[in-house]
Amino acid sequence: MTKFTHDFLAAAVKHGLLSTAYGLRNGVHYGVKIRAPHALVMTLLFKSNQPIRKNFESILKMTFVHARNLGGFVLIYKGLLALGRTAHAISGTPLLTPPGTPAEAWHALLAGWVGGMMIWAKHSSVNEQIVMYLFSRILVGLAKLLAKKGVKPFSDWTFAQTYPYFAAAVWAIVMWLFEQHPKVLQPSLEQSMRYLYHDTNAWSRDCQELAPSLASVAVTGLILWVQRGKWNTLLDLKARL
Repeated sequence: MTKFTHDFLAAAVKHGLLSTAYGLRNGVHYGVKIRAPHALVMTLLFKSNQPIRKNFESILKMTFVHARNLGGFVLIYKGLLALGRTAHAISGTPLLTPPGTPAEAWHALLAGWVGGMMIWAKHSSVNEQIVMYLFSRILVGLAKLLAKKGVKPFSDWTFAQTYPYFAAAVWAIVMWLFEQHPKVLQPSLEQSMRYLYHDTNAWSRDCQELAPSLASVAVTGLILWVQRGKWNTLLDLKARL
């Protein structure tokens, strides 16, 4: 092994280790940042009648699981990419991609599959939410890719042209499923929809439930103050605030 090859390999290994460690750190941080507020809001909405300690433990556990799993996946994914780049360096194959990225396109597929099986394949509420979040986005992404490649009928329309029909179809189907087959929906989605559409079918004699919440009043008051002089835009569904 020449000195150049040795130095190149050492640099690839060092970058791979540091990049993987950095990815683990960011994965844990992002998991906490995303899950903690979400878990807090869902707990306040649907579990406010339970003991505070139980709710706190639930928020803590969901946040930890999200952070642990996301950090673990990033660790595995970036670690495998680093191994792929190291193997290229050892074999003398030129590396044509930037450090920290797949040496070959299929490396991303393989690393994603391995990480998915090791981290996300075990069914849990947190894992299911994340996987379903990604699933909807990769379907749209693949449709855009097919359009970009000129594959018909995807290339016949832009996403902006099809979006209104896409949005309407999504809401039509989810409402039909909720009303006719609610238990096939993801539990947190079914719970949220029940709160919106079925819990509002009965109220007390004095109709106190119809009073707006303090949070709603606060947000409305603040947006009226922020948009003073432009209140007509608040009810314009086509306007960007």
